[in-house]
Amino acid sequence: MIFFFGTRASKIKEHQLRNTTCSHCSTANSFTVTTYSRYFHFFWIPIVPLFKSSVAVCGHCKKSYAKANFSQEMQRSFDQENQRDPMKRPLWQGFGCMLLLAFFAIVFSISLYGTFFGPKHPNKASEIQDPRRAALQADIRNIGSVLSKEKEPLTYSLKECINYEIVSGLDPAKIEYFTKHEQDRLLVLLKVRDMKKIEVSSRKVLIDIIEDCVYAMDDLKGIENLYIGVEGRWNTVLVKTPLAEDLEGRFADKYKLLPFYGPEPTPALGTADSLPVRTSSDSLELGR
Repeated sequence: MIFFFGTRASKIKEHQLRNTTCSHCSTANSFTVTTYSRYFHFFWIPIVPLFKSSVAVCGHCKKSYAKANFSQEMQRSFDQENQRDPMKRPLWQGFGCMLLLAFFAIVFSISLYGTFFGPKHPNKASEIQDPRRAALQADIRNIGSVLSKEKEPLTYSLKECINYEIVSGLDPAKIEYFTKHEQDRLLVLLKVRDMKKIEVSSRKVLIDIIEDCVYAMDDLKGIENLYIGVEGRWNTVLVKTPLAEDLEGRFADKYKLLPFYGPEPTPALGTADSLPVRTSSDSLELGR
């Protein structure tokens, strides 16, 4: 496809220079100055106005002078004329630019309208229908530094084991943890803030390390269902559960972890109020 673009110029003003004399033929008050405005065009549609240029022509000898070659009296007369009647660039030379601005303004307005007045995001509707999503989001927000062995013995032991087995290049201080133990189920969530230091193809090794550490812990011998999620700086990058996994290492579906919180609610139990919830200081269990 051939694109036609470039620059063009159009005349925007023409006036006489007063109190001047042509240096070539010595004729007084014979100059006519024409000012042109140049603009960039695409398929001959003016997009962006560029610069202006002026040329003075002697009406007697036809000698022309670019603005850079004006004499002092020519420049003085030119400035006085501009003060009296300024040279205004025509609005149509920015027509294309105004169209682009209007287009982006419309798109932005539609986006704002959709955000504040349009239908809610389907994930938000799903959270209302499935309280397990809200529980998972809350646990992801609770990922943090392990404070002490006395307050978080399970998480602390897991952290010590992972630090010992850590993948080369990672800073253990930049790894945060969260665990939740429910009967024969264990949820392990990690947030690795310098995940970019690990090659994408090697990131799933973290899952192997977590599994080895969990199954090596005497206190967790009864665990039959292990749910693991690894968060990067901005999104979930690894997920593994007894029924599904997402180990490509870039973007993982965190909602594969939902079975940890119980079965999917039936339509008759589609709201949070209709599901019995038992909470304690260290766990949240959704009624089945």
